[in-house]
Amino acid sequence: MTIRLQPGKTEYTEEEAARVLGVSAAQLRALLRNHVVEEEEWLSNVPLMRFRPSDLLLLSMLDHPGASGETVPSERDGGSPRKE
Repeated sequence: MTIRLQPGKTEYTEEEAARVLGVSAAQLRALLRNHVVEEEEWLSNVPLMRFRPSDLLLLSMLDHPGASGETVPSERDGGSPRKE
């Protein structure tokens, strides 16, 4: 998946991030629930989310894991955490 970031823009709102990723705000939150946050309440306790360009790149890879030829299972899907 190719994402188009605005040159010089260092922060994106939730709505802007969803638009860049080509998903709805609800789909973006589902992506965060499935791959990023540990507890559901976390998303409802954050009144205003901001995303950096690197966040959007990572989220785009999580949203389309097969694009690089490698699947990335989340712990919630029964995958094991990666150790580095």
